[in-house]
Amino acid sequence: MFSQKKPYSAITVDIDRLTSETFQENDLSGLPELVEAINLQDTGPAEAARAIRKKLKYGNLHRQLRALTILDALIQNAGPRFQRSFANEPLLERLRFAATAHLSDPEVKDKCEVLFRSWAANYKNTRGMERVANLSKELPRRLQAVTQETSKVLKATENPFGDDEDEQPPSGPSQPSHSRKASSVSYPTVTGTVLSFSSTKEDKKKKDKKSKKQKPFNLEAEKAQMKTHIAESLIASNNLMNTLKSTNRQNERISQNQTAVQRFETCKQLRRKLHRYIYHVESEEFLGSLLEANDQLTHALLTFEQLDTSIDADSDSDDDLAEQAHLYRSKNINTISFP
Repeated sequence: MFSQKKPYSAITVDIDRLTSETFQENDLSGLPELVEAINLQDTGPAEAARAIRKKLKYGNLHRQLRALTILDALIQNAGPRFQRSFANEPLLERLRFAATAHLSDPEVKDKCEVLFRSWAANYKNTRGMERVANLSKELPRRLQAVTQETSKVLKATENPFGDDEDEQPPSGPSQPSHSRKASSVSYPTVTGTVLSFSSTKEDKKKKDKKSKKQKPFNLEAEKAQMKTHIAESLIASNNLMNTLKSTNRQNERISQNQTAVQRFETCKQLRRKLHRYIYHVESEEFLGSLLEANDQLTHALLTFEQLDTSIDADSDSDDDLAEQAHLYRSKNINTISFP
């Protein structure tokens, strides 16, 4: 037998059911049964808080909005014991994140803002609700956000002149001097001396390949392909974001979703191509579109990286809960046993 450190009972099952697409966002049917289950167990408030937190963390947009609705309804209807004991730090931190984080959906942010103001007005003098009432004044305390400065994937896609590209950047001071949004990237320059002539076929191929890589950029010749890459980038970033939003992170890690990974790789390749154009193109006619498409790709790639790494960044392990959930379902438990 395993210890009951993280209880899993009908409370968690009910919250999982009540946050499903079967229920409209503000539907409160089923709440009386949930309140009764919570009040019958000593660990009821803590289990409910944890189940709601998991929906806020891993759930899709609908489940997150439903979790907020259920939490507000429980605060209003589950009684003083619930109010005094549900607001643990992990749940409060997840609420702060949902309300302020860049990756949080705007609808979730808006709902958090409304609820935080309501809680501040109604519960500032309620015992046990002081920290909840102060949420509107707080920011996440342990947010481990992936930024453009720390992102590994952005660093890996900022050099458009790798071995797999058609050309190398020009050497010397001939680089464009005008300021750009993406110009903070430091691109390498070609250095060294030209190898002496060799009569071998292998050396000749290398020399021909190098000459090809140093072919000057021709905007007119590449204009059509550049426009195609811009359009592909906008579509690819949108496709990746849609996949990320639809992935149930409670059951599947982002990097284990084959569709998400494929679209992630497509975005990486396109971002390299765009950075090559951004490096060379000076025409305002195309530069704005290039930067906008690059911004969309950057946001999608950062979102993938953040959502995938945030599971490791969370110190709360789901191992015990997963074990209990498996036992609960495998035995088809229909009743709650109380101590």
